[in-house]
Amino acid sequence: MLNSYLLTFKRFLEVIKVINSQKTAYVTKAASYYKKLFSFPKYWILIALIFTLNVFSSIIVFLVVFSTFWGMIRGFLFGILALSCPMILADMISVNLITKTDVIFNLKRSASLSLVLCGFIQIILFFGAVLQKLLANSIILFYSSIFSVCIILSFRFLVLVIVTELKSFRVMLSIILQPLLYLFSIMMFWRIWHPVIILAMILTSSVMLIASFVFIYFVNKQGELAIGIGAIDLFKGFLANWLEDLTYPLETYFEKIGSISDVSIAILAFGKKEAINALMVVPEIHPGPFRNLGSSNIPYMIQKTLGEKYNAITMVTKGISSHELDLASQQQCEKVLKEIEKLAKFSVFSPKATKMIRAEVGLGKATCQMFGDLALVTITCAPESMEDILSEINTEIIDEGKKMGALHVVVIDAHNSIGGAEEVFDMSDELLKDLKMATRMAIKKAVNEFKESFEIGVATVTPVEFGVIQGMGEGGITALVVVVGKQRYAYITIDGNNMIRGLREKIRFSLNDLIDDCEVLTTDTHSVNALSSSIRGYYPIGEVINHKTLISYIRNVVMQAASATQKSENSYRLETIKNIKFIGERRLIELSKLVDSTFKFMIRAAPIIFIPAFLLSIISFYILLF
Repeated sequence: MLNSYLLTFKRFLEVIKVINSQKTAYVTKAASYYKKLFSFPKYWILIALIFTLNVFSSIIVFLVVFSTFWGMIRGFLFGILALSCPMILADMISVNLITKTDVIFNLKRSASLSLVLCGFIQIILFFGAVLQKLLANSIILFYSSIFSVCIILSFRFLVLVIVTELKSFRVMLSIILQPLLYLFSIMMFWRIWHPVIILAMILTSSVMLIASFVFIYFVNKQGELAIGIGAIDLFKGFLANWLEDLTYPLETYFEKIGSISDVSIAILAFGKKEAINALMVVPEIHPGPFRNLGSSNIPYMIQKTLGEKYNAITMVTKGISSHELDLASQQQCEKVLKEIEKLAKFSVFSPKATKMIRAEVGLGKATCQMFGDLALVTITCAPESMEDILSEINTEIIDEGKKMGALHVVVIDAHNSIGGAEEVFDMSDELLKDLKMATRMAIKKAVNEFKESFEIGVATVTPVEFGVIQGMGEGGITALVVVVGKQRYAYITIDGNNMIRGLREKIRFSLNDLIDDCEVLTTDTHSVNALSSSIRGYYPIGEVINHKTLISYIRNVVMQAASATQKSENSYRLETIKNIKFIGERRLIELSKLVDSTFKFMIRAAPIIFIPAFLLSIISFYILLF
């Protein structure tokens, strides 16, 4: 069980390691652990396994020694009365009275640990039975059962200290309760008692406990030296998040090692000053790192907050951002949301807009549409695979747009094409050059395009068939249809982390009879990440979602938006939110390095610490009792 937890911790850190680099093989290896490590059987199955293991193994052990029907009966009784009942009873007492406040060590996980410990006990008993038979010493099997008490005591110490967040007193009670009940049952079964036995147990247990303490101390030190946080402490925080969806332990550490910076946000309002009916938000906050941590679900959080504030459908898109701009915690998310609410006040509205202009250079594609003096730009490399675009590109595009006549430029990363999990998604210099050239051409043409009055319509839907496991976040699908003259354009946003290659083109083709042009966007939400056992650890939109059903939803939401268009004006706010704490890509990389140093150390340290300790405990046990 401890090994499973440690492998799980390794998976967590490896996911961080590949969080912005799909070209490594770590995701492939890490994802293969997921179901195995967290798919514990049901509690009653664990109980059945404990009884089955103990009864059958004990019968074999006693038959080795006694080779009679009475030996089989004794083995049967030992497996039930001396082993299974004390172990299960101790679990129930501990979980319900001692560790009930701990979020990790529930009854099922406690029973899982007991099953592992029963396996160790049976191995020790089997070797004791063989020795008793070979040496013709009638006391060895009894001493073996006493020795197994010392081993499970030290093993429980190792696991509970690493896993639980309980105070020392409660941890110690939980550690010793099961071995004490097991010891008492052994004494009652064998009807043997001597003070020297207790002395031997104390000495043997002390040796193993000291070894466990030394091991934990040095493992923890690896994290403290690397990032200032103990590796065991970080592991506990991860378990709380992964197993119970709790954010505060891990985010406390993210806050500790994070850095403070400013973040830009653009909010576009459509309608009129007294009646805003649609909002588009382009935050330069990256939705990460994964699951419910940090800003992973920030797109939906913004959508919900502003939607409720204005009673208007809100579309949240992806600004130009990478994992460098992952918020450190939910606390930082709340701070950002409050600032967004304050900023979302609009006074000056423009009644004019241009058509959506599209430009393509090589693999780079861009659209630009002017709303008053604001250039709204989308960029994509589809059908080429693309990942996060660096912020430097955003600065270049904005500067170029202003030189060409736009007062302000807002850039949306469409984030709408990704290939196979084995592909490398780093954007080449040539690809970035194509992207910038296409953007420049689209802006240049749009700023010189004739502006006229426009209409907008907006609609949203949350498909019941799709959820985070399938790759779709709570924000669902939103369509903003803009009518300029006789032409209709649509911005379609899907709350997901990227989209499989070719699906964007399939969606655009399916809408040819409804609109003149469109761009399909994803929010890059990471609320869908690290939930599945797929190679990537998540499913991009379209990888497991049925395309026909998805396109049906998109067509319906576009038709709803198109049928509800009304004359509109546009206002916008481009603001900077100051003093926000980010976890940052550099710190995530440091966490990834921690896994290598910690596990290499564990591999080296475990035999050096535990083999001598185990041998010393056997020698001390033998000297005192034999």
